[in-house]
Amino acid sequence: MKNAKHNVRTFFVIFAALAALAVAAPGRAQVIDDVEELDWDRPEAWAMKYFNSVSLLTGLGAPEARRKWSFEIGLELDTIPQLSEDQRRIGFGGAKVEDLNRLPVFFRPRVTIGLPAKFSLDVAWVPPVKLQGLTTNLFSIGLERPFYSAGALVLGGRIYGQIGTIKGDFTCTEEEASYPPGPPNNIWGCEAPSSDELSLNYVGLAFTGGYTVKKTTFHWGLAANYMDMEFQVNALTAGIDDRTLLLSDGWTWSINGGASWKLSKRFSIAGEIFYSPLSVVRPPSTESENDGLLNFRTMLRIRL
Repeated sequence: MKNAKHNVRTFFVIFAALAALAVAAPGRAQVIDDVEELDWDRPEAWAMKYFNSVSLLTGLGAPEARRKWSFEIGLELDTIPQLSEDQRRIGFGGAKVEDLNRLPVFFRPRVTIGLPAKFSLDVAWVPPVKLQGLTTNLFSIGLERPFYSAGALVLGGRIYGQIGTIKGDFTCTEEEASYPPGPPNNIWGCEAPSSDELSLNYVGLAFTGGYTVKKTTFHWGLAANYMDMEFQVNALTAGIDDRTLLLSDGWTWSINGGASWKLSKRFSIAGEIFYSPLSVVRPPSTESENDGLLNFRTMLRIRL
């Protein structure tokens, strides 16, 4: 009888120990591997389309019938407006403030090639160089052609698209993970810097135009953009390995306008203002509001 009781007690001790190990073991049965389709107005979706809009490939100049097989190198620099704390409150449906103010500007080299039939091919690439904890790899391409010209006025059309990713510690920053889990510096329990990946893909169609007055050429564009975006979470928080995949897609529209000047036979410079209205619902409000992107873009062109 005593042996039977001893065996039962031993069994429960071993069972409890195994259960405790299963709960404590990191990554075991503690993985969130969900796929979530976000509403277009969700704070997370707003942040994705905001930064995707920063990378929209505008012409930064009037449509032009370039000489066939001519080459131009462009050095583009765009501002990235700094976001307020309320705008950065996007994680978990608008509860967590994310570190999104990493870079003040967006830089990318571009190459424009004159094609037959008055078409121009525009190719841009942001190489995967790590800056402020982010590694950006974006490839964009555009095709433009003027279809009407009368004196100083020119009208044209432009189609463009992009594929690429931004990798970084969005969910759990290196600074957050350097503190022990708990308030005030690590209230979400980050145990290590996250390795998240944001995919920024789009296609767009724009109506463009230009008007030349003496040495200044004014240009404008009106565009519709379809965005297909993903955010792959890869974060360890409070013993949970979060690998949630957030998906969002939808349409935006944008306008841009500016001017360009020829500095010499080979060099020219252009600047423009870009605006895209972006809808968002920020808790506790249930109403959609516009929180759009307004930024300044400039580019130096070198004709080869």
